[in-house]
Amino acid sequence: MSFVYHVFRVSEKIVARLPIGVSKAIARAAGTLYYYAFPRKRKIVKKNMRRVLGAGASKRDVAKTARSSCRYYAEYWIDILWLPTRSREYILERFSKINEEPLVEVVKKGKGVIVVLPHFGSWEAGAVYLSSLGSFAAVAEVLKPPELFKLFVRLRAGVGIEIFPYDSKEETRERMVQALKSGKILALLCDRDLKGTGVEVVFFGERTTFPPGPAVLALKSGSPIVCVNVRNTGNAAWVGRATEPIYVTESGDRDNIIKETMQLIASRLEDLIRDDPAQWHMFMPAWPSDRS
Repeated sequence: MSFVYHVFRVSEKIVARLPIGVSKAIARAAGTLYYYAFPRKRKIVKKNMRRVLGAGASKRDVAKTARSSCRYYAEYWIDILWLPTRSREYILERFSKINEEPLVEVVKKGKGVIVVLPHFGSWEAGAVYLSSLGSFAAVAEVLKPPELFKLFVRLRAGVGIEIFPYDSKEETRERMVQALKSGKILALLCDRDLKGTGVEVVFFGERTTFPPGPAVLALKSGSPIVCVNVRNTGNAAWVGRATEPIYVTESGDRDNIIKETMQLIASRLEDLIRDDPAQWHMFMPAWPSDRS
């Protein structure tokens, strides 16, 4: 088994025993060290934060936000390991909601819901809330080695998440569509396109690509799309925010429908990320102009 796998197994045991405030203080220190120790990553994060904050932001503000982003990202890993050790009631007591009514209403209709999130805050805590509304699953990148992926599947099962592997298999996509048609809530992270072959959108004023999965699933299943974020607000507290549902109907050119839907999603994710740019975990080039 890999070294990384054993690191996570040991970390899982340590986090389960330490007070959460201590674990997160250690994480914040590690995030700060990461920021200063890896100049190439630091440069990428600062570029990404510059786009979110706008051209008028000072170099100092950009650097401060990028440094905070590294700290929040380290805290996110603590949440992955720590949340499965808490009861659902414990987490829900500390989970606040903004504009939850539209999300709750579409869940009640029983036609499935596609929940789209940015890599932001602590979406694992949001999964606990979503699983309290109904049958819930999430799409996750397949990690290597296999035992590491199995570890994350187990941890996420501990907070009520069923995992669909993010792969190109037709049977996986069909399972997702059938799950949505049966009324399941399905969550996807959708603010980066690892292969750069997705649908072109304008994101924070510049063209990039997003994976078209949410729009394609909506067309095939008839389920609405709801964009959300989950912010950390303390050592063991979070707030989730939902936007208004997006309904996709196949009444025109399919490619145009997918493109327009993904642009609408990109605009809503921009708005959600601006709630607290430091909590956006984007540590890779997100625009083609940076990948070169």
